[in-house]
Amino acid sequence: MAGLMNYLVGPGRSNEHENQRMIAGDDRVTFAYAPGTELSKYDAFEIAEMLDAPRKLHGTEVAKPVYAKDEESGGFLTDEDGKKIKVDSTPAHVWHCSLSLAESEGKISDAQWKNIAESFVEKMGFVDPDGAKSSRWVAVHHGASKNGNDHIHLVVQMVREDGTKASTHNDFHRAQVACRELENEYGLQSLESSVTQQQGLSGEKPAERARAERESYAVSDRVELSRRMRAALSSSASADEFVRQLPQMGVQVAPHFAKDSNARVTGYKVSLGTKTGEDQAVWYAPSKLDRSLGWPSIKARFNGAGVHEAEQFLASQHSSARLQRSSGYQAFDLAQSTSRKLDAGQLGPDTLANVYARLSLELEGNRPGSLARLCHHMARAGQGAGNRAYAARLSARFASRSSEQGWMAVLRQANRLSHTMLRGRMATERPQLTRAAQEVVAMAEKIVRDAERREPMHTVASPGARMTKKDRDHGLGR
Repeated sequence: MAGLMNYLVGPGRSNEHENQRMIAGDDRVTFAYAPGTELSKYDAFEIAEMLDAPRKLHGTEVAKPVYAKDEESGGFLTDEDGKKIKVDSTPAHVWHCSLSLAESEGKISDAQWKNIAESFVEKMGFVDPDGAKSSRWVAVHHGASKNGNDHIHLVVQMVREDGTKASTHNDFHRAQVACRELENEYGLQSLESSVTQQQGLSGEKPAERARAERESYAVSDRVELSRRMRAALSSSASADEFVRQLPQMGVQVAPHFAKDSNARVTGYKVSLGTKTGEDQAVWYAPSKLDRSLGWPSIKARFNGAGVHEAEQFLASQHSSARLQRSSGYQAFDLAQSTSRKLDAGQLGPDTLANVYARLSLELEGNRPGSLARLCHHMARAGQGAGNRAYAARLSARFASRSSEQGWMAVLRQANRLSHTMLRGRMATERPQLTRAAQEVVAMAEKIVRDAERREPMHTVASPGARMTKKDRDHGLGR
């Protein structure tokens, strides 16, 4: 408790904390410290002592089990009965979460944050009207995050006033339900994924971002893997072609076998290999990067074409802990089916995401920029079959007016289709995503204009030709 409170009133990892102050909390805390008062480190330790008092008084221990994990996949190891193997336990008497607004939403007053915090802990069941079953808690505000999000931190003691343990069962889901209710009650923007029930894309973890920066990589492995895999989707006509292209694009693949089998493939995992000074490669489950990259989605995407051959290929691979990171990659032209649909104006956001990923490899190389961001935005827009079907119908109205060859022509047509979708129903149903995507489409169009001003404009093999761009010296996200 003292360590967390010390961090909350400290400077932050990037010196982003400012005017660190308590805005709400248990009556004992707010009696000692008036809400709004800037907190010192001494104050933080004093508040931690108040929050910790019931635990120390009753001697109640709160712990959570630590289970054994596979070093390569990160999955839990199980015994012969299929149960997770407990190897240790760790203290769990401190419950901590943050409530955050989108940067576009700006800031709200401390008074409103106070009301939201008090309502949140009540909805979570941490406050008992009679007091005996209540947990001590505090809410701290220390300015916007380094990404510009106005937010508060909530710290809750899991040992209640009477010495019993507060329940954290299913607390992630309960917190999401509470937040959705608070958005309605206080007129805040609703979380986009909850409105559209989209599958969602995985977020880049701060540690992954920091690791990439230390190694001088432009993006983290998680982001780069998604870009390369979507680029491979744009140039593949079958599941077999997709998995065989990945190693040539610097993405190592390995199988995931059914339980008690070393032959029946049920999925796959991917890695970019080891970085400088690393002992082991980091493997990712594609469905954890983006559910549309999971094996069931890949099989459905190609209507089963090449699945048997793809699974045979995967079964022949292995997930070595030491994988040499490739210094280059091969890139492929668009599949003929994708090229035809693009020319006919019949691509939805999911396939447009793949096209933008391939354009990013071609035109941005080792420095992913606006095209890579467009890939991400379109991938978000494509989550959920309803959005894909609607966008495909909308895009079909847009006739192709381009007969030029080369990647600039591909980019022009992709931008036209993107504008069509962003002017449609998506503009009203998903305004935040639409605004973000519109800005990056404008950047992509600038790429075209700048290229057209250069004479003569360099073009590459026309999309649809099954030619390979050999040994691109882009590196892997570097």
